[in-house]
Amino acid sequence: MGRVRYLVTIALIAMIAGMAGCAKKPPVIESVSPNQGPEVGGTTITITGKNFKEGATVTIGGNPAKNVTVVSKTQITAVTPPGKVGPADVVVTNPDNLSGTLAGGFTYLDSTPPKLVSTDPADGAVIDPPDAVETGVTRITMTFDEPITGGEVKVHMVTLPDALAKHEGDIEGTVSVEGNSLVFTPPKALLSARKYTVTVTGVKDKAGNTAQDYTFSFSIKTPKRVHWYIVKKGDTLYSIAARPDTYDDASKWVWIVEGNQDDYAFDRDRIWPGQRLFIPWW
Repeated sequence: MGRVRYLVTIALIAMIAGMAGCAKKPPVIESVSPNQGPEVGGTTITITGKNFKEGATVTIGGNPAKNVTVVSKTQITAVTPPGKVGPADVVVTNPDNLSGTLAGGFTYLDSTPPKLVSTDPADGAVIDPPDAVETGVTRITMTFDEPITGGEVKVHMVTLPDALAKHEGDIEGTVSVEGNSLVFTPPKALLSARKYTVTVTGVKDKAGNTAQDYTFSFSIKTPKRVHWYIVKKGDTLYSIAARPDTYDDASKWVWIVEGNQDDYAFDRDRIWPGQRLFIPWW
């Protein structure tokens, strides 16, 4: 009797062990190669592990991978879907709904170039300035859709058709980065009676992606010509003659001298703030 019980016990143990051996095992992901690629997707990866079954699916960052092929119980190939920049979980799910996860198994890299979203002044803007010289345009700003690390800016100027003189050339200035913006700052406010063409090149984001080159332009209206001018602090006869609302030509300072020489208070070597000068139109 004891021997029978012993044999029954052994049989039960063997049965339980057999059942345990037949229990479903979830897939296990050990590695992903390569483990990084562009955010737009399209990277062919090899997933290595065990317990993979025919018909298994793969998700990366919650998005289904494409062209999933179960090569063997230990290997799967797939193509990454588009994803968010940063680490993403890789999940393999067998047809029996058992799944395995490799946390942060694939990292999406920024592969999208920065895109220009606005400029200040705006492209095509026509600015009516409060003053011919102090126009208020002291910087040009180009704003992108993500943080940038640098770029180049060229500003070319040409006088408008109704300007009092003809001028053309590049504007000097400094270029700086302010978050998402590239800023061009000239040494002084941009003058009126001119069209400015801005070319932006070589703008890069933090991942090194380069934005498309961009060109835009704006103009500052030609001011009404003055017949009388009130001297301001810091003015000289040269700077007054160079104003776009007098002559737009510093060499014509002599005209101011000729036009005011009959004024007993006028001294070509000394002008003062508040002094009223005649601006002759010869």
